[in-house]
Amino acid sequence: MGVIAKAFAMAAVLLCIAWLTSLLEQRLLVGEAGAARVPAVAPPRLPNRDRWLFPSGLAVALTGVFLGTVVIPFGPSLIGQDLGIGAFYFIVVLDFVVLAVALSGWGANTPHAVEACYRIVAQLVAYVVPLGMAVVGAIMMAKSLSTVHIVEAQSGLWFIVLQPLGFVLYVATGLMQCYRPPFLEPFADNVGAGVLGVVGGVTALLWRLAFAGLLFLVAAMGAVLFLGGWSGPWLPPPVWMTVKTFTLMALMLFLGRKLRPLSVARMLALSWKVLIPLGLVNVLAVGALILLKIGPA
Repeated sequence: MGVIAKAFAMAAVLLCIAWLTSLLEQRLLVGEAGAARVPAVAPPRLPNRDRWLFPSGLAVALTGVFLGTVVIPFGPSLIGQDLGIGAFYFIVVLDFVVLAVALSGWGANTPHAVEACYRIVAQLVAYVVPLGMAVVGAIMMAKSLSTVHIVEAQSGLWFIVLQPLGFVLYVATGLMQCYRPPFLEPFADNVGAGVLGVVGGVTALLWRLAFAGLLFLVAAMGAVLFLGGWSGPWLPPPVWMTVKTFTLMALMLFLGRKLRPLSVARMLALSWKVLIPLGLVNVLAVGALILLKIGPA
């Protein structure tokens, strides 16, 4: 299959996935704000918006989500590209969404959108370090950054069994990365829903598509890192990968809505006082398991 054909196929798959993700969110996040917010019918007037920064944010967000799908394996050979640095690449390109929201928030040039821009950057600071520590544990045990090799290393035992703390860290920081409850302050009502409050029509639907794709990719990478990816008996590998991804996504959304929304200040405190220390404990525990030769050969 040529590069262009692969690109169109991945885009079509991503559209279907985002639609299914939106349906799941509507079931589990009824009445919630945040990135799952229903878009406005008509865009508001923004007389002072920047003609370049404001529209470029959406393009950057969609590009980041699209690039993130490249390294998600749905089977031994069903992957866009098996990069040797796939896990690191994934973390980097998904952070394009943060840049995208910051660009559009600043470019909208309204008080609420600009404040939401600062909040989303602060939320990045809160989750990026503990998220990295959760991912590093799986990388250490698989001895590879390749997402395919990480799945293959779990052929005997899923990493969630060996690294339950790493899995908990990934779920918590994944919710922060996706801007879902309880980590939705950049899109809360007290800042006018942030960027989503200054867009409407097709633009709002495309933003919603980007955030739905972001949620799916974070859950898919969680399935790769901790749930054995495509591996499983009887069913075809793509079915196993899809089932694990949507199960993890439903778990994340269900747990998130059971907690009270946190401000960005509380997120930072949670990160530096709780999540980062737990991340260090997780890395040390994984190192001890490796020295004891517990885990994949």
